[in-house]
Amino acid sequence: MADIISGSSRFNGDKNAPARKVIQMNNVSEAATHETEDDEIVKHRIKKHRRHMVIIAAIGVIVIAIAVVLVMRLIDGYVFTSYSVTGSLNREDIESSGYIAYGDGYIRYSNDGAAYYTAKGKALWNQTYSMQKPQVKICEDCVAIGDINGNTIYIFNKNGNIGKVDTSLVISQIEVAANGAVAAVLEDNEANYINMYDKEGNKIYSVKTTLAGDGYPLDISISNDSAKLIASYVYVSGEEIKTNVVFYNFSEVGQNETERVVGGFNHYNDVLVGDVQFLSNNIAVAVGENVISIYKIKEYPSLEKEIQIDNTIDRVFFGTDYIGLVLDNSDSGELYKMVVYNFSGSKVCEAEFGTQVDNIQFDGSSVVMNNSTSFSVFNLKGKNVANMSFDMPASKVLPTGTRGEYILINTKYIQNIKLK
Repeated sequence: MADIISGSSRFNGDKNAPARKVIQMNNVSEAATHETEDDEIVKHRIKKHRRHMVIIAAIGVIVIAIAVVLVMRLIDGYVFTSYSVTGSLNREDIESSGYIAYGDGYIRYSNDGAAYYTAKGKALWNQTYSMQKPQVKICEDCVAIGDINGNTIYIFNKNGNIGKVDTSLVISQIEVAANGAVAAVLEDNEANYINMYDKEGNKIYSVKTTLAGDGYPLDISISNDSAKLIASYVYVSGEEIKTNVVFYNFSEVGQNETERVVGGFNHYNDVLVGDVQFLSNNIAVAVGENVISIYKIKEYPSLEKEIQIDNTIDRVFFGTDYIGLVLDNSDSGELYKMVVYNFSGSKVCEAEFGTQVDNIQFDGSSVVMNNSTSFSVFNLKGKNVANMSFDMPASKVLPTGTRGEYILINTKYIQNIKLK
């Protein structure tokens, strides 16, 4: 029989030490069996506890997610009734100056120059020039300002001027890519040219168009990487005026194609297509008088979806994820109807409104519109969540990227406002 001693050794020479307990077992295997059973029980309890904690954590995550969704829905549907002015600067420019949201602030531009400011009005860069009619285009961090009916294009990023283009012919339109390349439609008495330049002013390519050939370019757009271009041409066929939408590819794919044309679509008949826009590197949209065409072009273009519009399209505007239309709605109710589509061509929302607006734009998941006396905000469920009047005539409301906060440009001040 084996003796298992609990405590320290009996043979320690201490005669006054208390007696030790002796545990007797029939054999060692019986003890090992008990220890194994105890270990299994402990392991089972640990696994059960872990499963319990995982379930509790999962339930907690679900509850938090539901709470966040509910809060966001409440915020998205909250109706603002007024605004407070959180900052104000005196306007020191001429009233004809233009303003456009850019980066963390805005760009102010005029015939004499342009400047980039933070939302609080701190100047980050300034560029002087002399232009007859400056046109501003933005793609990601790059900005191009071109002189319509002139011969100069300036290129900027958030740090300031990064390039300049001088053209031999007059400019009728410009576009800019994320790498600073610019496309310009140039005119002379016999033909039009669509030229691409890098930011150093070097000509990358040139496409010549004539009225007797492709027609007159109504609008152009280039992809963010500057590899592709879409153009809308109007031309005369017999006694009819028609539209042709043409795609160009300036990567290796288009090298073996005539004039780098990789596709054209002339099914619009007598409908003028006045707006074309690259929505991403591989998706472009063409907007006619009563139609929207969504194209996909990785190498060669394909028509993905076409949407027929019953009402006359009064205005089109684009966001990072959406296409917006303002339609003539005078025969059905309010004067105008706003309709928003995603890039797949699915309708997101629509809303009617009765006031003529000077500016309309996306602000994340909202649409902001204003005229000189009032402005409104709609969410993408079509709900009017803000509708208020200005204290004095205003020219522009610029989004800041923060929900409910805007830069208000009026006749005297540049103000930071917050809806409440």
